[in-house]
Amino acid sequence: MFKNIQQKLLLNHPLLWNSKVIIFATLALFFHIIFFLLGYSKGKIDFTDSNDYYSYGTDSFTTTSVSVLITILMFIIWLVYYSRNNAFKSFYPKNKLSLFKEWLLILLFCTLNATYAVSFFYAKDLRARNYYSEEEISKRLETITLSSLFVEGAFEESNFTIEEINGKSVRIERDSFKYANRNYSLKSLLNKQIRSFNYFTSLKDSLIELKAKRWLLENKKDSVQWLFGEFFKLSKEHNLTSNITPEKWTELIYDYPEFTKYITVGRTHTENDPIYNYYDGADNNYDYAVETVDSPENATIDTLSKTIKIVNGQEFVYSKYYVPYNALAKSYGKISNAYENPDVDFDFILSFIYLSIGLSLAVFSFKVTSGKNWLIAFVSLGVVGIITGIFSVIIGGSVTFPIICMLVFLSLLLHFVIIVKIKESKGICGITLNQILWIMPGFIPLLYFLIFEIIKQTSGYNDYVYIYNTKAKQFPQVEWMEQHFHDAITLNILFVFIFLLIISVQIKKWKGIAEA
Repeated sequence: MFKNIQQKLLLNHPLLWNSKVIIFATLALFFHIIFFLLGYSKGKIDFTDSNDYYSYGTDSFTTTSVSVLITILMFIIWLVYYSRNNAFKSFYPKNKLSLFKEWLLILLFCTLNATYAVSFFYAKDLRARNYYSEEEISKRLETITLSSLFVEGAFEESNFTIEEINGKSVRIERDSFKYANRNYSLKSLLNKQIRSFNYFTSLKDSLIELKAKRWLLENKKDSVQWLFGEFFKLSKEHNLTSNITPEKWTELIYDYPEFTKYITVGRTHTENDPIYNYYDGADNNYDYAVETVDSPENATIDTLSKTIKIVNGQEFVYSKYYVPYNALAKSYGKISNAYENPDVDFDFILSFIYLSIGLSLAVFSFKVTSGKNWLIAFVSLGVVGIITGIFSVIIGGSVTFPIICMLVFLSLLLHFVIIVKIKESKGICGITLNQILWIMPGFIPLLYFLIFEIIKQTSGYNDYVYIYNTKAKQFPQVEWMEQHFHDAITLNILFVFIFLLIISVQIKKWKGIAEA
């Protein structure tokens, strides 16, 4: 069966047969399925895990390493089979667009072969997002964020302020802070910070914090108890334990109107953990009053909220009352990350697209020229790049390097056009053709960078000094360029395809020119 397919391809689709893309693309798809399944399994979330440790991503590193190894091995094996026959160099009859079609096939294989890790990371995020819809996850994240105000956590205001007196910065001690037109103790719940998720914007965080504190200011005890009931619904759904009820939680923390005589509710049943634990997708708010308000080094243990256990002579501090906040923050932080900051985002995909284009052009240029021309082009282009870089540093200025690179590209392209036009001899055109194909994907990015730098220099952006507490000067042209960076990079991909379509036809004409 395999021989019959090969024979049909040879007779009816010689380009497909020669490129070996069908076989290797099928094999690449098989590996993509494996990586997708592995990623989906790794995306499973343990909602009961509250361990406070930083994940160094060993699974991700291992997966990436294996995918790179498979990519290299597949690429080498494919090159061996692909280079056995070269219809272009042997002057076999080929239609007008055959070279462009061949490059598309090379690009297809390079894309499939270079993106195994993409399947893994996409499936991992997909599994996390599949737990709940975005509307539902938004509600749950807000519930956990609101609840963070009523568990052990960081304070906002410090016990001192810095004021300018007679031209000198003076530290003024204080034991209270002003909020909503009145003074509250620094230990008040109204001085607590919420701990949010990266799913929310800073504005949304501020609104959520304001919502919780307005409940306290307006004595909406029923709203606070309703919040705790919603929190416990989440806990029960994930089989998490607590030693208090929503009613008991309200009783422990509610002290209207001062909110200073409260029992601190812990975030986990295990040994008292640090305030600054790290969870993916959850913001790490720092306690600006940590040196003076409940500093771990200086504060005495609150025996109303804490209990001490001595095991083998070592002292451990536990919360007397706790809710499973850490477990929910950690698990829902991963879901938040999958929605707001996924591994496979637009930049991630773009980087692999450009990697595939680069690999395909390296193979294509070798296919249409020769190994000798390819190697000479590589070495000479590297030397030119080094000299250009040194020259740019000596002269100074951020636009020197892109200008020289663009002039080199246009000079090489002009040389190729002249050779094709006069049809006398190829000369060193095989070398310049390689370099044209390699530099071409960077032409529009270099042009974008050049225009951007000129705009910044002419608008005074580079000379502008931002002064605190003054209205910032606006640079609409700079902002427009920054906002359309991805548009320029995406447009460049279209430019690459159009350029290859045009030059592939000219390469076919160039092939018929005498070597000397």
